[in-house]
Amino acid sequence: MSPIVLADPDLRFAGLVAHRSTGVVMITDPDGPADTRIMGIVHSALRRDLLRIEVATSTKTWQETHRVALADHVLWMMDFLHHHHESEDRGLYPRVVQCNPDTAPLVERMNADHRTIEPAIATVEEAARDFRADRPGSGEALRAALSRLSEVLLPHLEREEREMMPLVSRSITDAQWRAWDEEFNIEPKSMQQLGKEGNWLIDGLDDSSRDHVVHLVPPVPRFVLLHVLSIRHRHDFAALWKGTDAASIPSQPIPKAA
Repeated sequence: MSPIVLADPDLRFAGLVAHRSTGVVMITDPDGPADTRIMGIVHSALRRDLLRIEVATSTKTWQETHRVALADHVLWMMDFLHHHHESEDRGLYPRVVQCNPDTAPLVERMNADHRTIEPAIATVEEAARDFRADRPGSGEALRAALSRLSEVLLPHLEREEREMMPLVSRSITDAQWRAWDEEFNIEPKSMQQLGKEGNWLIDGLDDSSRDHVVHLVPPVPRFVLLHVLSIRHRHDFAALWKGTDAASIPSQPIPKAA
């Protein structure tokens, strides 16, 4: 697939923001297969922070000094995950089935996974709120809730990467993928929300994947993402894990498609 250059004044891609710009951006053929790499990158960030939280909360002193920040981060992640799955259920997978009815059985498996994961998310949110309020036993309850979430979430993420995304690429075009992303993952959010998500995604990411993420955004908003919005978010993320082995944990490997 040969890349083409599009000059578009209002491109906003991949859960990041690219407001009106006079720049151009290299993207793949809009009529070619959907480029779904960002899905694996999102999943990698989720795996990374679940592992970071597990490592960080094993240090009692750290829990006491970072308790509120950790609880807020967990709640932010659960909100992100909830909306991530909602955007797939409401926007992406109905579009995939419409274009390729043969995908319906696997799409139903994805939806069933989401129905199993949602109660686990709610349990984590409740435990995180208790932990934030420093209720007795809340640290242990939060670790147990996150462990249960990992049991149902991680196999789903791998199945989605190995089985579902190759079908998505064969079923919809790159233009259809980006239209879904714009409508459900970008347009409803503020620049600050998107800036936090973007910097969260590239935190600890390998060079190749990081390059893919940042070059989904045109030059001017890319500069804002990397050099303006990143200042606060990099500081917040670094402070969150400071003093624990979690600080050195990178984004986790993305499983290869089947």
